[in-house]
Amino acid sequence: MKDELPISKLKRRSLDERFRAHPQSYERLQAIADMMEASIAAGCSADEAEERAIEQIRKLGHALMSDWAQGAQQQSLEQAKAEHPQASHHVKKK
Repeated sequence: MKDELPISKLKRRSLDERFRAHPQSYERLQAIADMMEASIAAGCSADEAEERAIEQIRKLGHALMSDWAQGAQQQSLEQAKAEHPQASHHVKKK
Protein backbone atom coordinates (compact mmCIF):
# COMPACT_ATOMS: atom_id res chain seq x y z
CA MET A 1 0.00 0.00 0.00
CA LYS A 2 1.14 3.53 -0.70
CA ASP A 3 0.27 4.90 2.75
CA GLU A 4 2.30 2.32 4.67
CA LEU A 5 5.73 3.28 5.92
CA PRO A 6 8.63 1.09 4.78
CA ILE A 7 9.92 -1.20 7.47
CA SER A 8 13.68 -1.20 7.60
CA LYS A 9 15.50 -4.49 8.07
CA LEU A 10 18.27 -2.59 9.84
CA LYS A 11 18.46 -2.49 13.61
CA ARG A 12 15.71 -0.20 14.80
CA ARG A 13 16.67 2.60 17.17
CA SER A 14 14.41 3.66 20.01
CA LEU A 15 12.47 6.91 19.75
CA ASP A 16 14.67 8.29 22.52
CA GLU A 17 17.74 7.70 20.36
CA ARG A 18 16.10 9.03 17.21
CA PHE A 19 14.82 12.23 18.81
CA ARG A 20 17.97 12.98 20.81
CA ALA A 21 18.96 15.47 18.09
CA HIS A 22 15.46 16.99 18.10
CA PRO A 23 14.61 17.72 21.75
CA GLN A 24 11.78 20.15 20.96
CA SER A 25 10.02 17.59 18.78
CA TYR A 26 10.50 14.92 21.44
CA GLU A 27 8.96 17.18 24.08
CA ARG A 28 6.04 17.81 21.75
CA LEU A 29 5.49 14.06 21.33
CA GLN A 30 5.50 13.71 25.10
CA ALA A 31 2.95 16.54 25.35
CA ILE A 32 0.70 14.83 22.79
CA ALA A 33 0.83 11.59 24.79
CA ASP A 34 0.02 13.54 27.98
CA MET A 35 -2.87 15.27 26.23
CA MET A 36 -4.28 11.94 25.06
CA GLU A 37 -4.12 10.49 28.56
CA ALA A 38 -5.74 13.61 30.02
CA SER A 39 -8.50 13.55 27.39
CA ILE A 40 -9.31 9.93 28.17
CA ALA A 41 -9.22 10.59 31.93
CA ALA A 42 -11.56 13.57 31.45
CA GLY A 43 -14.10 11.33 29.75
CA CYS A 44 -13.70 12.52 26.17
CA SER A 45 -15.06 10.25 23.50
CA ALA A 46 -12.62 8.36 21.32
CA ASP A 47 -13.57 10.64 18.41
CA GLU A 48 -12.81 13.77 20.42
CA ALA A 49 -9.49 12.40 21.66
CA GLU A 50 -8.57 11.35 18.12
CA GLU A 51 -9.44 14.78 16.73
CA ARG A 52 -7.25 16.48 19.32
CA ALA A 53 -4.37 14.10 18.67
CA ILE A 54 -4.58 14.49 14.91
CA GLU A 55 -4.42 18.28 15.18
CA GLN A 56 -1.38 18.13 17.44
CA ILE A 57 0.35 15.57 15.20
CA ARG A 58 -0.28 17.81 12.18
CA LYS A 59 1.38 20.68 14.03
CA LEU A 60 4.28 18.41 14.95
CA GLY A 61 4.62 17.34 11.32
CA HIS A 62 4.69 20.96 10.21
CA ALA A 63 7.40 21.75 12.76
CA LEU A 64 9.45 18.72 11.68
CA MET A 65 9.21 19.68 8.01
CA SER A 66 10.15 23.28 8.81
CA ASP A 67 13.22 22.09 10.72
CA TRP A 68 14.15 19.81 7.82
CA ALA A 69 13.70 22.59 5.26
CA GLN A 70 15.87 24.99 7.27
CA GLY A 71 18.58 22.34 7.59
CA ALA A 72 18.42 21.54 3.88
CA GLN A 73 18.61 25.24 3.00
CA GLN A 74 21.63 25.73 5.27
CA GLN A 75 23.36 22.68 3.80
CA SER A 76 22.67 23.92 0.28
CA LEU A 77 24.03 27.35 1.15
CA GLU A 78 27.20 25.87 2.64
CA GLN A 79 27.70 23.65 -0.41
CA ALA A 80 27.26 26.61 -2.76
CA LYS A 81 29.79 28.66 -0.74
CA ALA A 82 32.28 25.79 -0.92
CA GLU A 83 31.82 25.32 -4.66
CA HIS A 84 31.75 29.03 -5.52
CA PRO A 85 33.62 31.02 -2.87
CA GLN A 86 33.78 34.08 -5.13
CA ALA A 87 29.99 34.34 -5.43
CA SER A 88 28.32 37.20 -3.61
CA HIS A 89 25.93 36.50 -0.79
CA HIS A 90 22.39 37.79 -1.36
CA VAL A 91 19.65 37.43 1.21
CA LYS A 92 16.07 38.55 1.27
CA LYS A 93 15.58 41.83 3.12
CA LYS A 94 13.30 41.69 6.11
